[in-house]
Amino acid sequence: MTAKIRNVGLVPLLLTAWFLVGCERTTRVKIKGGTSPVFVLSGSGELAIFTVYGPDYVTKAEKPFDENFAFWGIRPSGGYSAGTRVEELGSVTYGVVPPGYEQVKPQVGSPPPLTEGQRYFFDVDTTDAPGAAGFVEIRNSQALLTHGGGPCFGGKDGKWIRVPCTNP
Repeated sequence: MTAKIRNVGLVPLLLTAWFLVGCERTTRVKIKGGTSPVFVLSGSGELAIFTVYGPDYVTKAEKPFDENFAFWGIRPSGGYSAGTRVEELGSVTYGVVPPGYEQVKPQVGSPPPLTEGQRYFFDVDTTDAPGAAGFVEIRNSQALLTHGGGPCFGGKDGKWIRVPCTNP
């Protein structure tokens, strides 16, 4: 009887372990490098879109993820759902297109260099797990993860409008 009770107790433990292994892990970003930041990625998703926006995005964007202010962007060559797991990629360097991806912004040529002291918004869109976003700044020729508010938008009459940001 004791062996049966022990085995019954093992089933919930095994189910819990199986569930935790299969869980989505939110995408996380660490920054290293110099004037061309290296975005070190972790999480369980696949990279679908990666975009770095210029400093004017925060004050002049007219809609969320306004492509008019994108400095550099990549996506999987095979389409949105054909990305590589972020942990397999390991990192993405600004201006360097990883294997299996294509540059979509700018369509031709290299992206503009990042300027010392300016903040740049980045967005990491992933499939099968929550993505990540944040700000990077170049200080003393080093790329640093920084904090800051971006633009906030709401809808009115079927159009995007800028609204005051509220803190949760």
